[in-house]
Amino acid sequence: MENQIKTAKEMLAWIEKNFFKGAGLAKASKLEGDERRAYVLSQVERLLTQKHGSSLLAMWLSDQFWTADEGRKEFKDQPLLSLKEQQTLTDREMARLRLILEVAGLCHDLSLHFTFDLNEAFGIKNVFWVSNKQLVEWLSATEYEHIAMHTAYILKKHAIGVYGYGHYEPAQDELAEFFSIEYDELVREPVRTNIPPHAYVKIITDELLRIDRHWQRGRRLKLKPDLVMLHDEIYGVVPNQFDKGVLAAAQALYDYMDKELCGRLVLKEYNYNASSWNDQPESVRRITAEVLKQFADKIREVRDLYLAEGWVTDDSLSFSYLMAHGQRCGYGWWREEDEAL
Repeated sequence: MENQIKTAKEMLAWIEKNFFKGAGLAKASKLEGDERRAYVLSQVERLLTQKHGSSLLAMWLSDQFWTADEGRKEFKDQPLLSLKEQQTLTDREMARLRLILEVAGLCHDLSLHFTFDLNEAFGIKNVFWVSNKQLVEWLSATEYEHIAMHTAYILKKHAIGVYGYGHYEPAQDELAEFFSIEYDELVREPVRTNIPPHAYVKIITDELLRIDRHWQRGRRLKLKPDLVMLHDEIYGVVPNQFDKGVLAAAQALYDYMDKELCGRLVLKEYNYNASSWNDQPESVRRITAEVLKQFADKIREVRDLYLAEGWVTDDSLSFSYLMAHGQRCGYGWWREEDEAL
C-alpha cells in the first residue's frame, strides 16, 4: 500500500486510517497549549504500547516521515514533507498534518532514544539531566508511564555519553552494565525489560541522582575534577562517599601526574599519519613505554602506602582506569576544570 501512495492527500488519509482511527484527530487539531500537549502525549503513550510486527507502532509512525538518524532527517520520498505537495492540502488537512507531525516527532525521539525538547514535549525546563527536578518529578508522577520509561532510558543513555566523553569511566561502565538486584536483571531498553514502569523509572533516576550527588559532594569539598575521578577509579565504581584514605592515595597520584607526567607523551617525533602503533618511530614507542611503566610503578607504590591489601591489583579494572587516566595526562589532557562533569 505504501509504495502505491503518490500524493500528500493519499498519504495523509492512509496515516489517519492506520494510526489515528477513532482518535479524534480532526477535533484535536484545533487544540492549543496544555490541552494539545496532553493529546499528543496520550497518542504517543498509545503508540508506544502497541506493536506493528516486530517494532513499536510509534517507531512505525516515525518511519513514515524520517530515517532512524538523530535530528529527524527527512525521508526523501515522503509527499507530506514536500512543500509543493502540502500546497494541495486544505487548511483542515494541514491542521491535522501538523498535529500528526508533533506526535510522530516525539514517537521518533522516544522509540529511537534520542534527547528531545522537554519544554515542548512536557512543558517543563529543557535540561536533559537528572539534576532537573521538574523532569524527575514529571517522570515519577505522570500517568504516561511508557513515555516515562523511554525518557528515563534516554536519560541513562545520555549520561553514559556525557560520562564517556568526560572520561569518567567508573560512572560510564556502571550505567552501561547497570543491574537491578531487586528484579535480578540488567536495566535494558524498555521493550526488553520485565521491570514495571514506575519501578523502572525510579531505579534509573535513583542511580543517576546518586552519581550526580556524589559529584556535587566533591564540588562542595572543593575537590578538583581529576581528583574526584582518581578517587573513584581507585574504588572501581562510583562510591557513596569520599574515603579519606582513598583520597590520600588519589592526591598522591594527582601530585605525581601534575608534576611528573603531564605532557610527557607529547613528542615531536610522533607520526600523526601512522596507520598503527607499530608504525610510530622507535623513540616514540620507547619513551611512551618508559613513561607508562613509571606511572604503573607509582600506582603500585601508592597502593602499598595508602590502601588495604587486595586493592588495585595489577589485573583489576581499577588499575586499568588509572593507567588510562595517566595516559591521557601524558598526552596533555589534564586539569580541565572548565569542562568538569
